[in-house]
Amino acid sequence: MLGGSSVATPQLIQALANRTDRPVLEVSLIGRTSSKLEQVARLSARLAAKASPAITVTATTDTQRGLEGADYVLNQIRVGGYEARGYDESFPHKFGIPGEETFGPGGMNYAMRTIPVVLEYCRAIEQVAPNALLINLTNPNSFIQYAVTQYSHVDVIGVCDSPAGLADGIAALLGARREELWVGYVGMHHFGWVTEVRRDGRDVMPEVLARIHQMPGLPVDADIVRAIGAIPTSYFKYYYHPDRMLEKQRGQKTRAQQLLELEEKILADFENTGLETIPESLQTRAAHWYDGIIVPVMLAHAKDARSVFILNVPNKTSLPWMPPEAIVELPVLVTRSGFFALEAPAAPPDIQAMTRLNAAFEMLWVEAVVEGSYDKALRAMTLNHLVRDLDQARAILKEIWK
Repeated sequence: MLGGSSVATPQLIQALANRTDRPVLEVSLIGRTSSKLEQVARLSARLAAKASPAITVTATTDTQRGLEGADYVLNQIRVGGYEARGYDESFPHKFGIPGEETFGPGGMNYAMRTIPVVLEYCRAIEQVAPNALLINLTNPNSFIQYAVTQYSHVDVIGVCDSPAGLADGIAALLGARREELWVGYVGMHHFGWVTEVRRDGRDVMPEVLARIHQMPGLPVDADIVRAIGAIPTSYFKYYYHPDRMLEKQRGQKTRAQQLLELEEKILADFENTGLETIPESLQTRAAHWYDGIIVPVMLAHAKDARSVFILNVPNKTSLPWMPPEAIVELPVLVTRSGFFALEAPAAPPDIQAMTRLNAAFEMLWVEAVVEGSYDKALRAMTLNHLVRDLDQARAILKEIWK
């Protein structure tokens, strides 16, 4: 587990412990800050001690030692910590752009400092665990995954709980359980749409669209959803309503500042040597990605379960209107021998155009970072959805380009 010193890590151990249909496991926590890693590992080990089948937790700051013999590597590093995230979420304001850690210039800055570190870890994986599957949670996910696929030999799959959360919202709207629905999804990480919903084989998308204004947490105005005939992920509030989001952010604490304050409380709770369960402070962090997507995908792969999840994979021929090397997010069949994208749902021309643009600037930005190419960086920045013109693109690069 790269980034094993994250305070959310015990929730992964708990998610694994809750699954009795799994093999015996050793979880190696790899971190850079030894004091914090020790705190996290102590609680993780206590949670693991109750598990059956057994889970053993080890911890190390030695990356190669921690990776030796790994079957799976979970990447959840946060380069620069919450302090750097706070910058990503705030510096775009000076350019009249909302700040976010995966969307807009903030996401590009996060990718710029993260890609070299991830590729450094990939070199280590290639040396000591060449057959391991890298499960990438680190954001911005599709930037990172594209870099890994293009500049390393590591086998990688990208996971995100956003599509599952969107499916849950649709199920709640219909008064159904998510398991009753087939949700057709197409797009990229934090840039995808539900274009099809079926219940017992019956197309219920017209019903969903008719009631879409009632959907809990709908991120954008209902009229654009009905006009396109597809439901976007929550990150499209930055695409369709950037001025609203900027106004909402001004004068408020960034999400990073909120998480830093919460982390202080969590680490204080970890000091309780008698702690045997997840503390309430950590429960409020709600790291639902572990039991919602990471553990199910890992175990489905290990057990050859042939289950379907919405995952990030290289496009190849799945979407003929997208570059084959682009990282796309689609329903994927998970088997021990690999990950196979299912037949993609139809997408109207405006969704196709937006997604192609998204892929173009992401791939250019990754190439710019790896190659140190200002020219590609400028091209990528001018294509970003929230950047209005070349002058603004130059000004943003002057701020962040290293």
